[in-house]
Amino acid sequence: MVNEKYDCYLIKEKDDTLLKFSYNSQDGVYYQIFMKQNWSDKKSIYKESFKYFYVLEECNGKINVFCQDICGDIILCTLEGIRWNYKTLFHMKYDSIMPVYIRAFFYLDCIHLLYNIIDKHTYSEVLVHQITENGVKLGSPQIINKLDYYNKSPYCIDRDFKSNIVLLNTMLVGVYQLTSRKFHIIEGRWGKQEVIYTSFLPYIDFTFCLEKNRNHYLFVTQDDQINRVIYQHKEIGVQKNIILFQCKKIDSCLLILLKNALWALWICGDNLYGCFSKNHGQNFSSPRVYKHFDKGVPIKVFYQEYLEDKQNKYSCYEIYVISINGEEQMFLEELLENSMGEQEDDKGDLKAVEDLDYKMEELKDCFKKVKILEMEKEQSEAKLKIAEEELKRLNEVMKYEKNQVIKFQYQFYKEKEKIKFYTNEKDRLKEKSRYLENKLLLKDKEKIFIEEKLVEKEKENESLKKQINLMKIQKLSNSENVIKENNNMRSKEERFSLVKWLFED
Repeated sequence: MVNEKYDCYLIKEKDDTLLKFSYNSQDGVYYQIFMKQNWSDKKSIYKESFKYFYVLEECNGKINVFCQDICGDIILCTLEGIRWNYKTLFHMKYDSIMPVYIRAFFYLDCIHLLYNIIDKHTYSEVLVHQITENGVKLGSPQIINKLDYYNKSPYCIDRDFKSNIVLLNTMLVGVYQLTSRKFHIIEGRWGKQEVIYTSFLPYIDFTFCLEKNRNHYLFVTQDDQINRVIYQHKEIGVQKNIILFQCKKIDSCLLILLKNALWALWICGDNLYGCFSKNHGQNFSSPRVYKHFDKGVPIKVFYQEYLEDKQNKYSCYEIYVISINGEEQMFLEELLENSMGEQEDDKGDLKAVEDLDYKMEELKDCFKKVKILEMEKEQSEAKLKIAEEELKRLNEVMKYEKNQVIKFQYQFYKEKEKIKFYTNEKDRLKEKSRYLENKLLLKDKEKIFIEEKLVEKEKENESLKKQINLMKIQKLSNSENVIKENNNMRSKEERFSLVKWLFED
C-alpha cells in the first residue's frame, strides 16, 4: 500500500527557519517551528478538520494550508506574519461527506484546486479541477480522470520548467494504468492523457520529477510475489524502462534531483536503498544500502525550500524523514553526496570502504548515545505515565464524541435535506390544493347555475302541466256541451217527428 502523502510537510523559509506541518486527532492540523535544536510546542491551525491537508508556500513568503472541515467545506488558512487568516473556498454539495485528497496551485489571482469526489452519475471516484477567485467558483468543476480505489494517495502533481502542472495518477481500466496528463497554464486546458506503464496488479507506490524536455518516473510494481522498482524516463519520441531493484517486499520509493544527479531511493525491510544517475537517467549505479534502521523506517515527507541558484524559485520534492527522540532526521544532500563519493570510489579503492566502516562505527556510537538519552527520557516519562494514560483515555472519549458530532452533523444534514424535500412537497401540495379548491369553486358555481336552470325548467313544466290540464278541462267541457246540444237536437227532432206523425194520421 502506498504511503499516505503526507504525514507531515516541511517548509524551509528564506531565513532558514524550518516549519513542520502535521495532523493529529487532538490538535487537528498544526505546525511547529524548529528552534534551538528542538521543535516548539504544537500550534493548532484548524482543529475541526479531516486528516488530509496540503501546504504550499508562495514566492512572497505566504504559507497556505488547504484543509477540509468536518462539514465537508474546503478551507484556506493563510499565515501572514504570525497570524492565520481563514477563508472558505467553497461548500461541498453532495449527499454524503467524504474526506477529500486536496492539491492546489496558484496562477495570477486564481487558486486551482484538485480533489477527489464520487461521481453521482457513475458512483465511481473521480479527480476534478476547480478554479476559484476570491472564494468564488469560476465555472463548474471539470472531471480530469477516474481514480484507483486501491491507492490511499491516488495522484501527485509537479510543475515543469514552463510552470505547467503535470499530473501522475493510477486508474483501473481492466488493468492498472499509471497515467500522466499536463495542464497548460497559459491556455487553461488539460492535454492528452499518456499511459506510462500498465500492470495487472495495483502499484505499491509511484513518484516522479521533471527536467527540461525530460520526465523521470519511478514506481513499485508487484508480480508473482516479487516487488520491482522500475525507473522510466520520457522525452520527445523516446521512452526507456530500467528495473533498478527487486525483492519480496518494497514499501515505497522516491526520486530527487540534487546538483545534477538523479537519485532513486526506496525502503525495503529495515533499510534505505538507493542508486544514482549522473547522465539524466541513461544508466544508474548499482543499488546499495545507504542506511539501516533498528526501530521503524522513514516516511515520505513533502519538502519545500527556497533556492537562490534556481532563479530564486521554491523547490518542492519528496524526501525520507525518520523521527528519533522527537527530532526529524532528513536524508538529503550530505548523506547522498557522501554515498555518491563512496560508491564511485568503491570500484577500486578499499580505503573508501574502510572510511565507510569508520563512519558506520561513528554512527553506531551516535546511536548508542541516542539510546542512553532515550533511557533517560523514558525514566522521566515514567513519572507521567498515569497522567498520559488518563489523557489517552480522554482523547479516545474526545475522538468518540467528535465522531458522534460528525455523525450527528451528517444526520442533521440528511434530516435538513429531508425537511427541505418535505417543505417543497408541502408547498407543491398546497399549490395543488389551491388549484383544486378553485376548480371546485367553479364547479360549485356551475352546479348552482344548473340548479337554477332546473328550477326554472320545473316551473315551466308546472306551468305547461297546468295549461295542459286547463285545456283538457276546457275540451272536456266543450265535449259535454256538444253532446248535450246533440242530445237536445235529437230530442227536438224526435218530438217533431212524433207530432208530425200524429197530425198526419
